[in-house]
Amino acid sequence: MRKRIGVGGVLAVLLACTALCRSGIDADGTAVLWFHGSPVTAEVEGQLVVDGLLDIDGTKIAFTARGTAVGEAIGDSAAGTFEVWILFAASGAAETGETISLRGGITGSSASADPTSGALGSTVGPFFLLVSFEQDVYQARGTADGSAVGAFVVPADPLTMQMEGTATYALVGDLVSDPVHAGDGEPPRSAYLGCLPWDAASWPAALLTRLLALLDGDPIASGAEPQAEPADD
Repeated sequence: MRKRIGVGGVLAVLLACTALCRSGIDADGTAVLWFHGSPVTAEVEGQLVVDGLLDIDGTKIAFTARGTAVGEAIGDSAAGTFEVWILFAASGAAETGETISLRGGITGSSASADPTSGALGSTVGPFFLLVSFEQDVYQARGTADGSAVGAFVVPADPLTMQMEGTATYALVGDLVSDPVHAGDGEPPRSAYLGCLPWDAASWPAALLTRLLALLDGDPIASGAEPQAEPADD
């Protein structure tokens, strides 16, 4: 049986160094889960709103951005372990009129997840973002620490199970000028592969390709469903 989860979330972001960014990200989305016995695979997609504050050289600039998050997860419902890979992009404007965009990826692992009961557990792992403010581009990297919980609701599709919930993440790290955009002309494609704060091989290959394309400036893309057929339990 295919089991579907709808997730609403809150993502709090703290970036420090060249600039300080405090942001709250509210997300509403869905995750389609396949249970193959205790192994679980999932694909995630949702819409998000980012309300935040940039502090650049002592000047505080409030902004709002809207965007999309997509990702994948794999876990073991019996062991309570889960690995998740999320990429997202959001764009908007500061209250003073400047344009701002954020795009990048988050990865995390959990040892306390129980998707069958709605306790999605806490996750911790690295993140990497590009933050564009007008003509300036920054790299942000650090640690993402989050938690998520949900509750089962009446499903839209009677052949599925559906859950609604919330997630909260705190991202703490450094924000520095982006050297990839420091030179003349367009940077080479996939130049950010060596900038990621994790082993590239730890990401699903197709999702990593989409992340690099996103960092290169391509629109965020929705993924296809996994090739494996859902289990009939």
